[in-house]
Amino acid sequence: MTSFAVARNVLRRIVRDVRTLALIVILPLFFVLLYGNSFSGTYSGLRIAIVNEDNGLASVRTAEYGRITTSVDLGQVFIDSLDPKVFEVEIMNDAESALARVGDGVWAALVFPKSFSHSVVNEAVRIGGGREIQIRGFTATLLPSQPINSPMTVLSIDDSNPLIASAVSEALNTAFAASLETEQPSLTADALLDIQTLHDGRIRMLDFTAPGIIGFAMTLITVMLTAMSVVRERTGGTLTRIMIAPVSTWQVTLGYTLAFSFIAIFQSAELFLASALFFDIRFVGSPGVVALIVLLFAIGLQGIATLISTLSKNEAQAMQFVLFLLIPSIMVSGVFWPLESMPASIRPLSYAIPLTYANSALRKVMLTGHDIASLRFELTVLGAIALGTLVLSVLSMRRQAYRA
Repeated sequence: MTSFAVARNVLRRIVRDVRTLALIVILPLFFVLLYGNSFSGTYSGLRIAIVNEDNGLASVRTAEYGRITTSVDLGQVFIDSLDPKVFEVEIMNDAESALARVGDGVWAALVFPKSFSHSVVNEAVRIGGGREIQIRGFTATLLPSQPINSPMTVLSIDDSNPLIASAVSEALNTAFAASLETEQPSLTADALLDIQTLHDGRIRMLDFTAPGIIGFAMTLITVMLTAMSVVRERTGGTLTRIMIAPVSTWQVTLGYTLAFSFIAIFQSAELFLASALFFDIRFVGSPGVVALIVLLFAIGLQGIATLISTLSKNEAQAMQFVLFLLIPSIMVSGVFWPLESMPASIRPLSYAIPLTYANSALRKVMLTGHDIASLRFELTVLGAIALGTLVLSVLSMRRQAYRA
């Protein structure tokens, strides 16, 4: 009975603490909603560039009339077969320019040569054998032509994200199958395509997820350590004694920022070195640029943790508030699942998470060697988060000192 009395007393205290009770009720629902939305989406908005030089004509041999020319325009048929919900198509006129766009905002480039329709029709007849067709009211028997030795179409894919590269290939194969169905169902996309990958398949799934995992480890350690330390020092009276001393709030806040940022940078360096030594993680960019990303990210995390400590009465509450940052960070920031595969309803939350931008920037540098100029957007957002949370931390620090 004593145990039941203790349990009843604990539950009574929790019920009286509105914040803790709300966290207990909301956190599981928050987790389930994020989980469901993360897995329920389909790829959308995948930008591809297409150059269609196909003249739409096919010259074929017939048993009755010799060689004849017919209009089929298979290049345009293929473009019309692309799923508009999946692809955002950019039509270009120059093949070289289109191929150069791959990896620079475009996931794939497809170039149809002038003789595309002619090549497809003749290859279909060669594989399927002679068949009869209706041309201008007459029946003609098509005769097989010589096999085509070179691929008919050039497809270049950015394989820096293995998941998206696979999704692009699958969706293009589906479109090819739909457009070739009237010619020869057994004619596969592989027989038509000269597939070129931007990184020659050297980026493993482990390489792809490593930047996000390192960023998540930083988030986990930095936010938990900072939030719980500040709450502990506030409840223990240490923060009040510091604020009474002849130092400004800015100096105190900057001191906390420097200390916890140094710890975060040290831990991130440890994570990078261990990943490189034990797992040979791909790293082709500048260590200096990575250090800048990590620094801005660490300052932002420290500021967020300080704000979390403001909302928390004790360390237990701080831990529960931290989970509201950690769960979205691992599930909807693009660490494992690309943002392009998430429903539009969940993407705004992704863009509100600092790890989304740190993960994107680290991937660009580590996997593909981007320079600092190409990271302007990510660095601007991380810098704004760092500056904004630092200012808010200053405003909340004095308030915390006198709440103990």
